[in-house]
Amino acid sequence: MNYNLVPYPKKIEISDELLYLGGLEIVLNAKCDSRIFKAAKTLKTELEAETGVSPKINKAFAPKNGTIRILVTSDENTEAYSIKIDENGVELTAKSQKGAFYAIQTLRQLIKGSSGYISYLEIEDEPDMENRGFYHDVSRGRVPTVEGEKKLIDILAYYKINSLQVYIEHAFDFEEYRCFLDPEGYLTAEEILELDDYCYENFIDFVPSLSTFGHLYRLLETKEYKHLCELEEFEHNPNMWKDRMLHHTIDASNPESFALICSLIDQYIPLFRSEYFNICCDETFDLCNGRNKGKDKAALYLEFTTKLIDYVSSKGKRVMMWGDIALNHPEIIPSFPKDTIMLCWDYANTPNVANIEKFAESGMTQMVCPGCSSWNHFCEVINYAKSNIVGMIDGGVKNGAMGVLNTAWGDYGHVCPLNCTLYGLVLGAARSWNNTYDVYSPEYETAVGELLYNDKTGKTVDLVKKLGDLEQVMSWGLFVLWHYGEMIYWGDFKFVPENAYIFADNAQKCFEIADELRKLGKGEMYFDLALTAEATAFVNLAAARILDKRTLDCRSAFLKWCEDYEKSWRRDNKTSDLFLITDILRRSLFD
Repeated sequence: MNYNLVPYPKKIEISDELLYLGGLEIVLNAKCDSRIFKAAKTLKTELEAETGVSPKINKAFAPKNGTIRILVTSDENTEAYSIKIDENGVELTAKSQKGAFYAIQTLRQLIKGSSGYISYLEIEDEPDMENRGFYHDVSRGRVPTVEGEKKLIDILAYYKINSLQVYIEHAFDFEEYRCFLDPEGYLTAEEILELDDYCYENFIDFVPSLSTFGHLYRLLETKEYKHLCELEEFEHNPNMWKDRMLHHTIDASNPESFALICSLIDQYIPLFRSEYFNICCDETFDLCNGRNKGKDKAALYLEFTTKLIDYVSSKGKRVMMWGDIALNHPEIIPSFPKDTIMLCWDYANTPNVANIEKFAESGMTQMVCPGCSSWNHFCEVINYAKSNIVGMIDGGVKNGAMGVLNTAWGDYGHVCPLNCTLYGLVLGAARSWNNTYDVYSPEYETAVGELLYNDKTGKTVDLVKKLGDLEQVMSWGLFVLWHYGEMIYWGDFKFVPENAYIFADNAQKCFEIADELRKLGKGEMYFDLALTAEATAFVNLAAARILDKRTLDCRSAFLKWCEDYEKSWRRDNKTSDLFLITDILRRSLFD
């Protein structure tokens, strides 16, 4: 018998004999802490669903045979674990709490769909990468509720991801932002504290990530802080999302700037247990294009970031930062404090592994940062993301990176629901834990189909791949640029009326995918996947209408989609940019 497991264990031996788990008591040894007890309760619930029998949970110094025994044997800092299933029952053994926790996650996957019958087997397992992270953008359109983010944390734990960062620009209750904060568009200190506790319970390091140099558009647009913007004069783009992405960088030479950023850091740092703090400092596009024009861009960047690093270090945290600007000015890399962790990002289909090698050669500690290719789209583009994620993680393993931080950004309103980002999330988990496992194999796709989509046929994975490819014809990001009147240069394709049929045909294919997804499954996952297929269809219909001025007979279907999209959005998120998204589509389709 083969089992669908993600990540796949390093060593697994399976025999033909079966053990029935119905009614077996779950017994923790004395060293198991409250987090293992909580995980055992989840296991109990899932065992009851499979067998119809609710097992008892107990704790003992020496759990007896004939039970499901969870044994923590020491306090070592390791994530390794073993599982043995035979006539004596089930034994999960680890030298640490987190190892035992990951053993439970594997057992949860083993029993899925088993009706309580499980093969005699032995597993020995441990990860290839120490840090296996996920980066969740909560600042560019979709701000999660606490319960929504807890759903994400549960998923991360199930696939043995041990680090989470949420990207904060203006989406937190900073004192400096309160004059313009939308009550339905930010997180509070109390919410962050609750999430930090929940991450701890699931052996996830909740790392603060705060924009401190570039990407300060909302702050530097205010009357109070506008004088700290690098750009003295700024011509606003009708596309607010684009301005937020490209502007504003803070005036790095003004002492008030540093004091302002320190105030933000002081309000945010105490909320997190983590030993790390991500100061971001990426994409400082405006630097030396305004108030500091004529200055040495690399020198000014280094001066400001090293001051931030020293300040954060004085608070007892180890600094992470995005490495793009350092790579653009490699001469400054040796000047960064050696304990700084560079986040080496690249989202190309074929990533530039040479950048990973540059940081490795410099002696800097780094994490590699691929992406789920879900931003600028309603659903992740699997065929694009897969090459990126695998290439970056393989490059990281080869060059001794301390881990991976797999990203899900929210450009142009973060239209993609979390459920439509999960294939890439799971892929990052699989490859960073077991770097030699073939994630291109049919066996892997079958495992993802069953564990993630609860689909043994494999059809869901195929449909999501097809949808991602169709999104490339006219993505949400391209459409938003077009909507706001920007010229799109797209290879040899011409945006002329006679090509409208391409978008109309694409829309029809997307509607068909939505119908197929609804036939395959129920629940939140399939609800969201079908919605994103319909959204892509409406984007393409709007593109066709713009080209040939056709009249569209889909108003009632679109209004129904808006109701369902709002329902999906509000299930796990605060209002944020929801209505701006639906309004852009409505006006493009009918006005």
